[in-house]
Amino acid sequence: MSDDSLQLSGDLIEKLQGVLQEADPRAREPIVGVQYLAAVIGFLVAQMPEPVAQRKDYLSQLAQFTDSVFVDVESRKQSAAPAQPPQEASGVWRPGDA
Repeated sequence: MSDDSLQLSGDLIEKLQGVLQEADPRAREPIVGVQYLAAVIGFLVAQMPEPVAQRKDYLSQLAQFTDSVFVDVESRKQSAAPAQPPQEASGVWRPGDA
């Protein structure tokens, strides 16, 4: 694994969920927490200095990356025991990756 890979772990996810729930108790509902994360992505990408068209392309690529992570986690769940959610995933997205 390269040094620039993202390290998505159960611990990191729990910490992020904790921060969201501290800010808004409604984030205990998974869909509310996901909405916050999506809003943060939109906010951060909007703040980037690149031209609007490029930032919109980043959003599209990030949506594809999100789908890829989803598919990876789902496939791991299918091959693991049903009661054990995946605890780690890794990957990296770079602007321009499709």
